[in-house]
Amino acid sequence: MFLRDVDFDKIVERYELTLDRQNHDRPALYLCFPDGEAKNVPPPPKSLYEKWFGFERTIEAFERNLEATGFFCEGFPAYGMCNLGPDVLAAFMGSQLEFAETTSWAHFRVDDWAKEPPLRFHREGPIWQAMERYLKLCAERGKGKWLVGSGDLHSNADGLAALRGPERLLMDLIDQPDEIHKRLKECHEVFLQVAQAHFDILHPQSGGYNTSWIPVVGRGRYAVIQNDFCCMVGPAMFDEFFKDYVELEAGSVERAIYHLDGPGAIPHVPSICASPHLEAIQWVPGAGRPPICDWPELLTQIQGLGKGLWLNPGNLAEAEKLMRALKPEGCLYCMWCKSRAEAEAMVRLTESVYRCKIM
Repeated sequence: MFLRDVDFDKIVERYELTLDRQNHDRPALYLCFPDGEAKNVPPPPKSLYEKWFGFERTIEAFERNLEATGFFCEGFPAYGMCNLGPDVLAAFMGSQLEFAETTSWAHFRVDDWAKEPPLRFHREGPIWQAMERYLKLCAERGKGKWLVGSGDLHSNADGLAALRGPERLLMDLIDQPDEIHKRLKECHEVFLQVAQAHFDILHPQSGGYNTSWIPVVGRGRYAVIQNDFCCMVGPAMFDEFFKDYVELEAGSVERAIYHLDGPGAIPHVPSICASPHLEAIQWVPGAGRPPICDWPELLTQIQGLGKGLWLNPGNLAEAEKLMRALKPEGCLYCMWCKSRAEAEAMVRLTESVYRCKIM
């Protein structure tokens, strides 16, 4: 299914209502499912380089699979992100990326901050040049068919950790705090420029919309923000160095969701939720830990702090447990269902819990 096959205006209206926590009847539901067999899918990449930089093949494969994907409720066709790995912002600041089969990482290049010039957006660099081409190809081919994501931009502490190395950055917070405050400001300016460069490419092709790797859509600019490094610091240090950047980043776009990753990030929830412009939290417990439905105290705490929740239950039982524990206001459920029947069952479950009619 393509954008022309869904009621896009109605979908946008529901997401905006939910992000504003005015959805008193039911949560938003992003449901997708396999709908037939994908045809004429190009063969797998022949090399590591083609896997990462064979953009035409990657987009072609996505389109062929999208033709065999169905959507219900607030589901819509989303090319979540033009992915070159989680350290891509460091590469946009001049670092070299190393590529493996499933991820990439930046070489820690900063040995001495005193010798490092001000951080800047290297538009002339090979990684941004590649990303710019990828974004343009995807946006142009997807016009009228799908929305493209605004990128996986690990900024502030994550950006500095990719330049310096997390262990050395931890020591820097103690040994040279003024330097880190300065570098965080520089990194934030780069984030703003990179994010806007994405929007400048995507929005003319989509009528002013974009999505992200967390599939949500609203009018204007939308971004997912995060700080995975925060798991290594306590609340006082988080508030001193990083709290302000939650609001600065969330306030730089029209819609923002925060990716909260792992139990080490939980102590910072009150500080994160203090951001007026942040609308929702995505909680990821991490590998080997209980699923999201088994964290009711955390999820209700987030709701109590005035933020919505983006939730991806693994099955119907987990979804029901969440729905019965949480208020609908601000909740966005996302399920990649195994079949049309499972997607229909998710709709019926929602109708039953909230006593509403959806389809």
